[in-house]
Amino acid sequence: QFDYLKTTSKSHHIMISAGILEDMFAGYGFEYLWFNPKNRYAIGFEAFDVYKRDYAMRFGLQEYSNVTGHLNFYYRNYGVIPFDAKVSYGEYLAGDIGGTFEISRSFKNGARFGIFASFTDVSSTQFGEGSFDKGFYFRVPNDLFSKKRSRGSTNLALRSMTRDGGQKLLNDGALIDAMRMRISSR
Repeated sequence: QFDYLKTTSKSHHIMISAGILEDMFAGYGFEYLWFNPKNRYAIGFEAFDVYKRDYAMRFGLQEYSNVTGHLNFYYRNYGVIPFDAKVSYGEYLAGDIGGTFEISRSFKNGARFGIFASFTDVSSTQFGEGSFDKGFYFRVPNDLFSKKRSRGSTNLALRSMTRDGGQKLLNDGALIDAMRMRISSR
């Protein structure tokens, strides 16, 4: 994946990405973020033109493609138990439309643990168990024991069922994470 990050003014940030964006999808797209470190919240949107990858996991692509995009609202709580919250609304990889709610906790070493739930226009008979996507995840930085921070991490998400509904692009280079890492390294 190739990323180009540009800060156009103090609070406005853009990232353009292209390449193999996750295990199952390749493509290109961009993300915009309004982020001011003095505020507890940030607002952004993302849009990606994605193509399903060949099952051989090389550079081949299948016929399936979709344009996916989300409007995102981020909130960071600095209280007794600090947490991050994210609410997204938009079109998912399978073409369904809906929202995702996420709560996570980040640590100084870059690790993050969280839970999420996605509710879309896929019917409960099509989706199955619980009629929505839900689960928890954790992210551990690849350089956990190094003093120098990079953007690479190991991610694991556990869901009750793996279905097409409510699936977002698992882009490891989210712009909000890059901005927060930039602030914490100062």
